[in-house]
Amino acid sequence: MMAMLRAAVVILALVLAGCSGALLPAPPPPPDLYRLSPAAVVPWSGPRIAAQVLVGEVSAPGALDTDRIALGPRATHVEYFAKAEWTDRAPALVQGLLLDTLDRSGRFARVAQRTLALRADYLLFGALRHFEADYRAGTPPQIRVAVDLQLLRMPGGDIVAQRRFAATVPASQNSVPAVVDAFDAAAHRALQDVPAWVASVLPRSAAKQP
Repeated sequence: MMAMLRAAVVILALVLAGCSGALLPAPPPPPDLYRLSPAAVVPWSGPRIAAQVLVGEVSAPGALDTDRIALGPRATHVEYFAKAEWTDRAPALVQGLLLDTLDRSGRFARVAQRTLALRADYLLFGALRHFEADYRAGTPPQIRVAVDLQLLRMPGGDIVAQRRFAATVPASQNSVPAVVDAFDAAAHRALQDVPAWVASVLPRSAAKQP
C-alpha cells in the first residue's frame, strides 16, 4: 500500500512539473548583435613618430554608456532599438575604432591601448557626446557621432591639444541594418582625421624615425 502511495506521489509530481513547464513563457530570442567595422589601412610614406601614443578610455553619459543602440525621437528623450544591441558598450566600440584608426594610419611607430604596464609619451582620451539615430527630422534617421578628444603630454598630463570630431550620416532606410551601416560610416568619418591631427599638434621636438 505504501509503495503504491509513493508511486502515485511521484507520478503526480511529474505531471505537475510538466504542467508548470508548459505554463511558463518561452524565453525571448537573443537580440541581433552589431559591431563597427575595422579601420582601413592607410599607406604612409613619411617619417613615423617614434613617441609612444596610448589611447585611454572613452567616457560617455549614462544614456550612451550601454550596449543598446540609442535613438532620439526628441532632443530631450532617448530610446533604444528593440531586439538589437552592440557587441560592447558604445564608448568601448569607439575607443577600439580610435585605436585601430591610429594604428592603421601608418604615422606612428607605437600605438597601444593604455595599460599600467605601458609608459605613455602621449595619451589620447575622449568623451563620447553623440552616438544616436536622430529621428527629429523624420525617417530615415540621421546618425550623429561626436567625440571630444584631448591629447596629453605624459607623465605630467599637460594638455597639448583638444578638439571635437563629429559626423552625421543619413540612414538609407528605416531599418536596423541600414541604421547600423550609417552608424559605422559616421564613426569612421568622424575619426578619419584624428591621426593627421595628432601628428600635426605634437611638438617639433617629438622624436621621429624614417
